[in-house]
Amino acid sequence: MNSRRKFLAGGAAAVGAMTIVGRASAQAVSVRVGNVYPATHTIPVATGRFKQLAEQKSGGRLSVTIFNNSELGSEREMAEMVRGGSLEMVLSGLPGTGAYAPEIEVMEAFYVYRNVEDLKLITDAIFGDLQGFVQPKGFQLVGLMYQGPRNVLSNRSLKTLADFRGLRLRIPNTPLFVGLARSWGAVPTAIALAEVYTSFESGVINAMEATHETMVTSNFHEKAKFLLTTRHNHYPQPIVANKAWFDRLPKDLQDIITSSAQEAGAYQLTLHKAADDQALATMRAAGVTITELTDAEIQTFRAPLIEMNRQHFTNRGPKVVEVYEKMLKLSKY
Repeated sequence: MNSRRKFLAGGAAAVGAMTIVGRASAQAVSVRVGNVYPATHTIPVATGRFKQLAEQKSGGRLSVTIFNNSELGSEREMAEMVRGGSLEMVLSGLPGTGAYAPEIEVMEAFYVYRNVEDLKLITDAIFGDLQGFVQPKGFQLVGLMYQGPRNVLSNRSLKTLADFRGLRLRIPNTPLFVGLARSWGAVPTAIALAEVYTSFESGVINAMEATHETMVTSNFHEKAKFLLTTRHNHYPQPIVANKAWFDRLPKDLQDIITSSAQEAGAYQLTLHKAADDQALATMRAAGVTITELTDAEIQTFRAPLIEMNRQHFTNRGPKVVEVYEKMLKLSKY
């Protein structure tokens, strides 16, 4: 609540700063950036690097304020704020930005990326396509961060696809992940990330899927003691700005925001592997039973999702299918 009051109080000041910059004043442009992750997660850590870079490169003409851990609301709410112009930037994928530009679901196609290096290579190749999807919806894509693999954490042992029948699986609130749960025979349960911990406590969910880092930094492993390595998804985390606000900035500030976001994304990628390894070690030490699937066992989880991918993206239209086919040509699977 205090963060929301701080944010609202800063809104008028930000608008004023933007007006003054339009008159070539030296007063700093306020850049408020929201995300859903705890401050110790590599995405907020790298967002801190974005702040440092943007302020240094601009000589103080940009003033960046970061709101972590859903301080300003859910991912969907923050994306709506950015689209409406009451927040400058957000790190938001399918639950937020994707609610307005559903075509970007293709960037999270299941079982396309084997690792984060593949993720970086392929998303670099489709960056322009993603930009083309989000710009007409009022967003400017300025960079990406990188996450994965996503696995399944549950409060009961899961070893085979049959074990997912009737499982109340927490998913992000997006149609692609609804398709994931249903393809595996689970009951899709779409709730905000900030509500997952209490949902395990209350029995609303039996399982959730996410990266190891997200599981540990949000303490979900305290309530669920079984991890199954399905490795079904690596994903980019888009860094998006309000397009109208971005377009009004001087060209040099646009370039500084874009270059700082991309450098921050590259920095986050260097942190990710160590954070993922540490999160796995933390779960083992906390008594989480980890079931490692073989490549052959993963194929039983992959097969229904490959079919679902094709059907889902076909329904999104020929441009989305074109991007998906481009991704498959670069995929190591």
